[in-house]
Amino acid sequence: MDQVNAFEEYMAAAKKALKAGDYRLAEEKIKSAMNENPHSPRVHNLYGILEELLKEDNLAHKHYQVAIALDPAYKPAMRNLERISTFEEHAIKAHIDFGDDPEQSEEELYIIEYDQNHVGHLRKKGRK
Repeated sequence: MDQVNAFEEYMAAAKKALKAGDYRLAEEKIKSAMNENPHSPRVHNLYGILEELLKEDNLAHKHYQVAIALDPAYKPAMRNLERISTFEEHAIKAHIDFGDDPEQSEEELYIIEYDQNHVGHLRKKGRK
């Protein structure tokens, strides 16, 4: 098995274990994936998710920040870090981003609302 395939298999197994609540197996697979590719933002995002699910928010913060440092455009880690750093009620209900979904373009994340003076204001979708 080559390095890329091994990494992807470990990542898939780790996600499956996290979603099933098998945190011991998830950690084992995440560590194996990290051994294959320690510079992947995806693996640090998964490690952050594991730590978050284990209620280790400080460690989760660190892994999300490492993922962002490795790839400043990696949105799943940005969303996860924003979610656990925000005390607003809507953030608590936000789902954990495993990075499975294709990214929306920036244009799709914001809408323009016009006020009574016909001045446009950019607002993030889902926020009032």
